[in-house]
Amino acid sequence: MRSDRKKSKMPLHFKGIAHPPPPRNGKRSNPADMSVGEIATTNLGLGAGTRLLYEHDHGNNVGHVTSSWEGPRGEFRVSGVVTDPQTERDVRSGKTRGLSLGTSVITGESGQRIHAQTDELSLCAQPKRGGCYVNEIEGKTVHRVANFSKPQGVPLST
Repeated sequence: MRSDRKKSKMPLHFKGIAHPPPPRNGKRSNPADMSVGEIATTNLGLGAGTRLLYEHDHGNNVGHVTSSWEGPRGEFRVSGVVTDPQTERDVRSGKTRGLSLGTSVITGESGQRIHAQTDELSLCAQPKRGGCYVNEIEGKTVHRVANFSKPQGVPLST
């Protein structure tokens, strides 16, 4: 564990996005990417909850996932609890707010995906998948995305 003896406000409750909406064409960029059906049916909060790790280090369990659900845009959302004091401070400070799914994938000899399962969720400094961050801590919004592009089909000049 990453903990040390400094005081903290333990435990920390968070919500965030663990996987962006899948492409509309259904094609995966990576065999570990989730489909629409997988996002709709995966429950990382079952039992004691899926392990929450720091940077995919299986020797560094820092909490657990309490629930997961499909968000309004098709993204995979999670809530969880951080129980490690150092990780809690890093999340509160903004140093560690990325979210990354640890997924085992079984493929056939020609590379086709046969089975995949989510093994863990990690807090990390920089997620590989875009937009996967803790966006709420203790009920307060801590990460927003603002898009200022023109709607699709609107000409750039008139």
